[in-house]
Amino acid sequence: MSASRFILIACAAWLAGCAGTPSGTAVRGDSPDDDRIPRLRSATDGELIETLLADYFRSLETPAVAAPAAAALPQRSGLSGEGIRVIAAGPAMGEKNGLWHYVGTRLALAHCGHAAVDAELAALRAKPGRVRGLAKRAEPFLHYLVGEAERRELPVDLVLVPMVESGYNPAAQSPKAAAGLWQLIPATGQRFGVEIAEDYDGRYDIHAATGAALSYFKHLRGRFGGDWLLALAAYNAGEGAVDSAIASNRAAGLSTDFWSLPLPAETRAYVPKVLALSRIIAEPERHGVRIDPVQGRPVLARVEIGSGVRPADVGAAAGVPEEVFKLLNPAMKSLSEAPRRKYRLMLPLKNAEVIAANFKGTEWVSATKIVVQKGETLAAIAKRHGVSATALAAWNGLSISSRLKTGQELLVYPA
Repeated sequence: MSASRFILIACAAWLAGCAGTPSGTAVRGDSPDDDRIPRLRSATDGELIETLLADYFRSLETPAVAAPAAAALPQRSGLSGEGIRVIAAGPAMGEKNGLWHYVGTRLALAHCGHAAVDAELAALRAKPGRVRGLAKRAEPFLHYLVGEAERRELPVDLVLVPMVESGYNPAAQSPKAAAGLWQLIPATGQRFGVEIAEDYDGRYDIHAATGAALSYFKHLRGRFGGDWLLALAAYNAGEGAVDSAIASNRAAGLSTDFWSLPLPAETRAYVPKVLALSRIIAEPERHGVRIDPVQGRPVLARVEIGSGVRPADVGAAAGVPEEVFKLLNPAMKSLSEAPRRKYRLMLPLKNAEVIAANFKGTEWVSATKIVVQKGETLAAIAKRHGVSATALAAWNGLSISSRLKTGQELLVYPA
């Protein structure tokens, strides 16, 4: 079955199972000049992500499905290999038991217990299909997000936050102006380097938004003395709300831990949801939840494109079905207009390989091999290359305490 045939079948099945639109998020693309994502309003966002996006990525791993093929492009497309850079999303991880097992064994918050967490856990256990569905929606992004968290030495529990924030919908939009996988509001996004312009909103850019959200979490970790429950609360309610709650309790001589603070009801429910998901992912069988295994190989690639090329032509050249392409790249206001500047797209890795194979001059950016000099340590090399020592060790099959030898070769993956 070809990839295009797959997407037609998936789209038909999706349309046949229409349900009401969920509250809290909306599928964008309502205005006539906004062609970022499908304008299919009658199904839930979750069904869209599961049926079109996750299933397409699964199809690429199925031997019976034909490899992606580039579409014929008009001469005016201007697309050539010159100015194109393809950056694969890091090394394989968790290959022996799968990526969810890899995540489950590294969760830092799975031990957190409280009656509120138990209540959320009971609600999720009563509907095991919900967790399984969220896990499936996460599949296309999981390897990339785990790698980005480890690169910054942040707990992998944070990859569960988009389950609560957006249901892993990269085009999610809330009534409170939060947007994207991580539901960033404009001020927070711009504070941590996200560009918001007339033709582009980086909060919907998977790479840019992930970088901003994880940078924000790193800031919150320091801001609240390494207390991840307070950091999660501040991500949801804002630093000011948590500061005010702490000040109020201190003035009253009360405890200032998360569970004791007078925070908004939404926040008091938000943190236990993340913690309950962490406990389930750590031990899914114990909680009666079956999560489909995910291979630990990278499945996403960033593709940097020079100015003057229509995003739609890049998607066609890579052989990506249109709806999948839109779901992966909702940050662009229009896919049919050529930006006047360099820009970045997210593609399935196998589709990015089609670009590299068919357009001479495409630069494929992969790991850099470095040679250890006398006296160098993992920590020193990691700092020089802007990555965490934990990530550098993992990329090279080492432990954080490994001693390096002069002349030893290490791989460093691009940020």
